[in-house]
Order: sequence, then structure tokens, then C-alpha cells
Amino acid sequence: MSRKIPSNAKLYDVKSLIEMGINPKTGLPMKLDSKIPALLKENIKTQLRIIDEQDHVNLGVWYNIPCDIKSQDLNRMLYYKYQLCLFYSKDFELFFILPFTLATNDGSSLDAYGRYKYIKPLCYYSSTEAKEGETEEKKTPLEVYFSQLKLKVIYEPIPEEELTEEVLYNSAVILQDYTPQFNNRTGLPRYTIQDSLLDVMADCIPLLRTSLLLETGVTGVRVADGDQASEVIDAATSMYNNAMAGVPWIAMVGGLDFQQLTESVSGRAQDFLLAMQGLDNFRLSTYGIDNGGLFEKKAHTLQSEADMNGGPVGLIVQDKTTINQEFCNIVNSIWQIGMWYEPSETITKTDTNGDGVMYDRNDDGSQGGIETGGASDEPSE
Repeated sequence: MSRKIPSNAKLYDVKSLIEMGINPKTGLPMKLDSKIPALLKENIKTQLRIIDEQDHVNLGVWYNIPCDIKSQDLNRMLYYKYQLCLFYSKDFELFFILPFTLATNDGSSLDAYGRYKYIKPLCYYSSTEAKEGETEEKKTPLEVYFSQLKLKVIYEPIPEEELTEEVLYNSAVILQDYTPQFNNRTGLPRYTIQDSLLDVMADCIPLLRTSLLLETGVTGVRVADGDQASEVIDAATSMYNNAMAGVPWIAMVGGLDFQQLTESVSGRAQDFLLAMQGLDNFRLSTYGIDNGGLFEKKAHTLQSEADMNGGPVGLIVQDKTTINQEFCNIVNSIWQIGMWYEPSETITKTDTNGDGVMYDRNDDGSQGGIETGGASDEPSE
């Protein structure tokens, strides 16, 4: 006995649908299946990365930089490289601030404290390690030039009477983003350290979105075939359009079985926002920026309570300021260029330059705001 084929049976060209980017099961573009949630987190993390970098590069202001870079450029390089070196090239008659690597691999370039004795600079876009099989022909002229340098690292200010041509033209001063830990020579770039925290923060908004969706009371509709599924999608679209237009009723035809797919979870959304706020406060504290602390009360908070929650972030700003100003003192003792660093007025909440506003303003577009002497393209001998 032959089997009777239902009158509504259809044979779909699944392969053609897939090639067109259509999900055969839902009839919707496949990019809507899984990419939107992933892109949401990815895009939010990109936004958080930009904010984090902006916070870092604006923590303080550099004055009289002898190179053709701005204060933010120097801070950005530290954000991605952790440490840089400043040196003067007699061949180019220019100062450079660049990443570097150990000049030799036999251990003779380390002192008793494990610090670099001799280094060689690298172009900012170069890797610290040469690629296997890489030849001199594949390097740029600047990379070849820097690879042949061997600069002595200076760790203390040099008295004027002890300055020599060897110090002027064959030495470098190292600048680090923060005080190193056990190893004096290396540290993790700030963007690497912050990555895991930013990843957790980026989770909060997609989870918040899911929580809000769960509170919408989405209803499932049981259908018999694909045609009815399309009708449900059309009805859902009409319902959204009516809601946006302020039309309270929509006509629906058919005896379909409605099922509640979600349950109300009111109150969860604000928990995600509080969690993200606490994480962001922790992120700000790693830079020494005042914040509300890891936990902020939902009710009114007294200023004294807010100050206690924020924690002693001033020492973090002091650490960076001390490192940068010691670097400037050594550089100025050698090349007399008047380079200097000050924490941002936005961070210290103090009108340092007396211009009447508590932010770093350069009306003339220059790097300067503090009279420390003019920068020169050549070191004084």
C-alpha cells in the first residue's frame, strides 16, 4: 500500500538557500543567528579599549619633547610598549624616543641589579624579536641603522663637568610606564594588563540586554508548518510597528497555541549596571583616578563615604609622576633640553598653571605650559 503524501508537503533547495546566506530552518539571514551577540560584545570591548587608552594618554602632560611627537603620542607608546628609551643620533642630528631591546645576549649587558647596561633601539612598528630567516635586505634603512647601535643606559643625572661626547652621542635614558616588579628590565604593556578586565566589562552589557529581553514576556507560538511560521514573523513585525506607532490593537487570525517562553526577572538589569560600574571604578583606580570604589550604595552617599570607597589612588599617580620626572631630570642633565612632566590638572583637581580652569589647555597649540627652557634639535656640549 503506497503512502499518501500530504498536500502541504514541499521540497526546498536547501543548498541554494545556504549559498544565499539564508537559514533554511528560520528563513532569516544566517548573519542574524549568532553574529549579532558576538559583534555586540566585540564592539563594546572596542569602545572600552578606546576609553581606557584615552584615560591613560591623558593622565599627564609632557613639555618640551625634543622629538616630533605630541604628549599624547608619548603616553600612547607607553600604553602599548611599557618602556621606551630617549637618545640623540649624531648621524641624523635628531632625538628619538623608541622601544628597545638588549644590545647583546651574552649577559654582559646587565648590571648587578639586573638592569640593562647596553641597549639598541627599535622602530615603533618593529617586533622586539627578529623573525626567523629575516635578512638585512628585508629591513628598512632605519631598522638597519638602529640594529647597529649600542647605547649605554644612564640611570642617574650626570654632572656637567662629567659630560663627554660618549655620553652625548652614545647613551640613552629609559622611561617606564610604572615601577617594575621583580624583574627590573621587563613589564607588561598596559593594554595587555587591562584586556581581561575590559573583557569582563564588555560581558555586562550583552548580559544586561539578555536580562531585559527576559523581562519582556516573549511568547512562543506553536505552528504546524513553515507557512504558519512566516505568518507569525509577520504578525510579530506588525506588533512592533503598531507599538512604535501607538496603535494598541492588532488583528490576528487563527487558533494558535501561545506559550510563555520566559519568566519575569525584574530587578536584574540594575545589578548588571552596578557590576559594570564597580568594574569601571576598579579600572580607574589602576590609573590613580578618583572613583566611587568597587561598591557604590544605591542610596544617597555622603562625600566622606565616597572618599573612603575610592581608596588611596594618589600613590598611583605619584608613582607615575616620580618615574617620569626622574627620567626628565636625567635627560636634562645630559642634553639640557628642558623636558618635563606634570600630572593632568583633571587628575590632581588643581589649577597648576593658574589659567583659571582645571584642565590642560594650550591656547597657542604648543606642548608647553610650564617655562622650563626651550627644546633644541641638538644637544648642548
